Amino acid sequence: MRLLIALLAAAAVSAASSHKEGALRFLARPEGEDAYNRQLLELAAIPSVSALPENHGDLLAAAGWLQRRLEAAGLENVRILPTEGPRPVVYADYLHAPPGAPTALIYAHFDVQPAADTAPLWASPPFQPEVRSGRFWGRGVSDDKGSGVLPPIQALEAILKGGGGGGGSGGPPALPINVKLMLEGEEEVGSPHLEPFLAKYKDLLAADFVLSADGGQIAEDQPGLTLGLRGALALEVELITAQTDVHSGMAGGAIQNPARALAQLLSTMWHPGNSSVAIPGFYDRVRPITDADRDDIIAYNFDEEQQLLGPLGASEAFGEEGYTSLERLWHRPTLEVVGMGSGFQGEGVKTIVPHRAFAKLAARLVPDQTPNEIEALIEAHVAAHLPRACNASIKLLGFKAHPYSQPKDTMPNRAAAKVLTELMGNPPKYTRSGATIPALAAFQQHLAASTTVFAFGLPDSNLHAPNENFPLSMYRLARRAWVELLFELGQQAASGGQGGGDRSEL
Repeated sequence: MRLLIALLAAAAVSAASSHKEGALRFLARPEGEDAYNRQLLELAAIPSVSALPENHGDLLAAAGWLQRRLEAAGLENVRILPTEGPRPVVYADYLHAPPGAPTALIYAHFDVQPAADTAPLWASPPFQPEVRSGRFWGRGVSDDKGSGVLPPIQALEAILKGGGGGGGSGGPPALPINVKLMLEGEEEVGSPHLEPFLAKYKDLLAADFVLSADGGQIAEDQPGLTLGLRGALALEVELITAQTDVHSGMAGGAIQNPARALAQLLSTMWHPGNSSVAIPGFYDRVRPITDADRDDIIAYNFDEEQQLLGPLGASEAFGEEGYTSLERLWHRPTLEVVGMGSGFQGEGVKTIVPHRAFAKLAARLVPDQTPNEIEALIEAHVAAHLPRACNASIKLLGFKAHPYSQPKDTMPNRAAAKVLTELMGNPPKYTRSGATIPALAAFQQHLAASTTVFAFGLPDSNLHAPNENFPLSMYRLARRAWVELLFELGQQAASGGQGGGDRSEL
């Protein structure tokens, strides 16, 4: 019976593959190009900023826009699902693939970073997106609406409407694999409600593997496949020494200054000689860098001046001694001060001793570190090194994620590598990222599914910064790549005999 199912699946996928060219022709229609561009301009015009309460209505508007777009594309079971917070998830699926075909969960996020604070630095208003010089310009045109959210939807529509594949006489058109989509609305604030959402909807979201449309490529002609991302933990340390600010002449020298105490406390967290973190136990679970890791680093051919220092305007590289910049970014954890404040911040001077000082800390974590353990280590360090005559409190800031890592040789990775090589002209380099996508580790934990990152943002797209942009050429390439990937996944699953329930190699 299993052999018969495998033969039927192979025949079905072969027949479906013959319709790939029809789907690609559907994408290439002249009127289609204009429609795809309008879709991105419309979606990017919705200020779906997840960080600000005043934009939560815009998040719902973006979710409604996506619901209508998914229904128009021909997807089924489209719905907006609540989370435990104010930001929803949009879900859809299409589950009519040939027998034995695997199920992929496609992930992306439709929330964006704030832009009002940097509005004067934009060449055009951030939420009035436009096309100029061969690129889209506006908040979210790359991260993640243009490089991630829309291309897989457009590809699925092209297969369903242009591929011509049928699911039998009078049956629904067939995709080469079963597909579920999960579009998140709070990735940019660390996905604080994602894990309980995944636990609640575990059966609905069950899949053999995940395809993340959040991420990017190395360059327009150089693809990359991401094997790991760092986890994260953000918290705030606050020191208080009095009920109110006091006159620096009347009380200065007689009470503790929290700003000075905070500086003393922070200075104990790093070794001055080698810039490593001085918190006991911080590195206990960090894996050594392997020869295979170093092979990937060598193959990446990282140019520190061109790819790090020059674009940032930095004078020299700096970090934990004994490691290269790429080793630090890919394989070593960090602890950074990302914000701090105390006392008078205005023009001139106000002669007071502040009563309060705070520092916001962010750690990036590597496999086998956990956010809870690092939080406990920081709390213990603060207690052990707290200067006299002040009280300390620590609170989490909502950004808490486990690190993510996956093997190189998985079936979805092989399929993605083949497609990217054919479309971009070079084989992919295998990379890791110092950044964090909380969902990837959460999918491993709650769905027992690994993730292949298949996304098309570029390093020069100004993600999270003024003048975010995305090339029309990459937008076009992305939707074609998704068509190619879905058919390649169907072909590889059939030829390898890997059905929807076999996760041993997926």
